[in-house]
Amino acid sequence: MKKALIPLLLLATVPAMAKITNFDFAGRLYTKWLYRNDDSQGLLTYGNPFWPDNMAGDNGVGTEFELKIFGRVSKYVQAYVRVKSRFGELWQDWWENGDMKYPGQVNTSGESMGMNHASYIKLRGFYVRFAPPIPGVDWITVGSSDLGMFNAWTIGKVRFIDRDNGKGWFIDGHIGHSGAFQYNLAIIALPKLYVGPWWSTGIGDPNLDNPFYSQDWAYAAKLNYDTPIGSLTLISDVTNDIEVDMTDPDAVGSLYPDCKDALGHPIPGCSKDHAVDYTSRYFSSNTTFEANLSPLDWLTNDFLVGMAYNRPNTQETANAVADNQGMSPIVYKKTLSYAVRERLYLDDPFDVGLSFKFEYFNIGANWNSIFGARRESDVLLTDGFLDGDQLPTLNLANEFLDFDESFVESCIGWHGGTAILDYDYDAFTMSLEGTFITYNTNGQNRDVDKTYPDFLHSNGYTDTDLFDYADVTDRGRDPRSVYHRNQDRRTWISVLKAKYTFDVLNGFDLGFKGKFIYDKDFRSHKTAADDYTGRILNMKSWLTMNVTDGLVLELGDKVGLWWEANREGTLQQGYHDYTTHKNITYFKLGYQYEGISLAYLFEWVRKKQYRQGMDDQYFNVLRSKATLEVNW
Repeated sequence: MKKALIPLLLLATVPAMAKITNFDFAGRLYTKWLYRNDDSQGLLTYGNPFWPDNMAGDNGVGTEFELKIFGRVSKYVQAYVRVKSRFGELWQDWWENGDMKYPGQVNTSGESMGMNHASYIKLRGFYVRFAPPIPGVDWITVGSSDLGMFNAWTIGKVRFIDRDNGKGWFIDGHIGHSGAFQYNLAIIALPKLYVGPWWSTGIGDPNLDNPFYSQDWAYAAKLNYDTPIGSLTLISDVTNDIEVDMTDPDAVGSLYPDCKDALGHPIPGCSKDHAVDYTSRYFSSNTTFEANLSPLDWLTNDFLVGMAYNRPNTQETANAVADNQGMSPIVYKKTLSYAVRERLYLDDPFDVGLSFKFEYFNIGANWNSIFGARRESDVLLTDGFLDGDQLPTLNLANEFLDFDESFVESCIGWHGGTAILDYDYDAFTMSLEGTFITYNTNGQNRDVDKTYPDFLHSNGYTDTDLFDYADVTDRGRDPRSVYHRNQDRRTWISVLKAKYTFDVLNGFDLGFKGKFIYDKDFRSHKTAADDYTGRILNMKSWLTMNVTDGLVLELGDKVGLWWEANREGTLQQGYHDYTTHKNITYFKLGYQYEGISLAYLFEWVRKKQYRQGMDDQYFNVLRSKATLEVNW
């Protein structure tokens, strides 16, 4: 019997033979040059505003390398790994190894700058995906995901720089033989860095000495049914941030380790059982139902309705509204809110190149997608205030980006509609938008001291071209600022876009975009002295031409004229008017050659800000960004 086992034991020790045909490799080299006429050093215009690092800055050049490995384990099993160098090392750093052996000293060693300036390789993403022989189950994925299977209102697709950070279990499948009914189920490790009060699941919360985050999870389900004319989709998620119950005598640092109160009396029902109890620090849930139906070839109706629930445990988390200058990603109380969005698309119904889009939106004052999309997504059709995207969260991610990347703004509380006319005929395209917004957040005497975050900077039109988090350059309202003590506001937005393509030389485009915003806020009903009126005019014109095969040149100019009455001030001290003139002249180059991609952007920014009751400001900024990328 023992002899019969020997061959089996020997066989078990033989490693599986890896064949090169079971591997696919993808590589990427990316180099960026960032320069501006200031004295900052780094590779990123906007870094982390809360935890300043030595990677952000406008003058530097650096390179990153990325390697993706795809494995075909078998017909039913796949694997994936992504490794990437740390982005932040300047070319001038030379041999910096990432240590901090001499902190606080200026030295020329390779141990002076820390990990931000070392090109170490890090495991960034991985998964194993398999198709088990279970009826109705198509794939099970264990590991990394960009969470793109849900939507921006529930669990949003993470921003590009975080694309492999989300990890969990994911099950994709279908019900029935037709495949019309599909589902996605997920258990996702809750990111400790931003989903919850204080932008964390306890890290940095003054109320917690020893945050417990290794059992924090999100749970999500998506059910989709395809009909002959479209789809019906239900998505729901739950996030639960738990902490150790410090009244449990088994917990490290327990308030009652010996089951006695402060006076030494025994606590009824208290006993050690060598198991620790937990309590929920923060709980949230978002649910949406969406019907996307096309009864005619040229007609699409997209209807979405949603519910959002947030419940902070005020015993387990400190009040960031009161303690952090109104900077909080949640309303500091239990809330239940709604969202409704109705879209109608008419795609050239008269067959003359004329199309229409209509949208009604009504987002409740207390809606918050705490785990929803934070950037690189959009839930409304309007161009909005900032030429970027609108997202229904206070958890926006306007950091870790460069000056040429667009900002996102919160649309919590927006209630109104948008109408867009698109015209496309031969070489001419045009778009005309009209949007009206009133606000479910309108009200008087709102508690922005202890309950509703106002994000400190809540007045004036936001200038994202010259943005800084501390607002030392008076850039206006924080894009997350949706709550105010006194507000009675409504907004009109008009946008015109036009472009004509000339079929001469190698072809070139002439384009124009104009936006006018009329923003009125009566603020306090007690007086008219604080009424705000903003008239914002932004225009852009450009010429794009194909110089040669693969080489594209764009020349353009942007003009901003803003007239803001009672932009800044208080009822006690009075309000002041602002007038702003801004001009940006720029040119872009793009070149594609045999797998190499080159891009260059140069901007000359001039801005004059005339501030009543304060010193005027003038900006004369030269900035540029160049990139070189190759993929194989």
